Amino acid sequence: MKRNIVIFDLGNVLVRYDWETFLSSFQFDETTYQAMANAIFLSDVWQQGDAGLPPEEKLRLHMKEAPGYENEIRMVYEKLGGCITKYEYTDQLIQFFREKGYRIYYLSNYSEDLYYKTKEELSFIETFDGGVFSYIEKCIKPDKKIYQILLERYGIIPEQALFLDDREENIKAARELGIQGEVFTEELLNKILG
Repeated sequence: MKRNIVIFDLGNVLVRYDWETFLSSFQFDETTYQAMANAIFLSDVWQQGDAGLPPEEKLRLHMKEAPGYENEIRMVYEKLGGCITKYEYTDQLIQFFREKGYRIYYLSNYSEDLYYKTKEELSFIETFDGGVFSYIEKCIKPDKKIYQILLERYGIIPEQALFLDDREENIKAARELGIQGEVFTEELLNKILG
């Protein structure tokens, strides 16, 4: 069966998710930096946001993780979009599949607040044939339910699809549903773009 569909993860595939560099830009002292990292990016609350926790509640829980750092957390939150930047190769990669006649979708763990702060960087998804964000569906990869939502919503036959994601566990879940999955690496990118 001919594959003619590509499903992209977004973070660390089409956009760089680099919270460490972003957090360093605030030039906090080491203790504050660590408190911010633990309270925001390394906290379970971050994943809960991907699973649909409303932004106000998410912010409240982040602040609860680091009492005494409310101002700093608000400061980081204000500029949160800075942890996402589009890769130089993104348009070229999308174009490559378009020219080969592929239909293009996204399947991404993403929170509502981060989406609204990075809409500009993600404007390329407006050219896609569709996609699924975890915060809207209230479930995250590698839960098979989110893959099934994508497949059913767009009438995708799993065997016709290629899924590119930076995490092995997400690829494994896709393969279990009959989708061909590849862990996205620089090596794979070079192979695709030649």
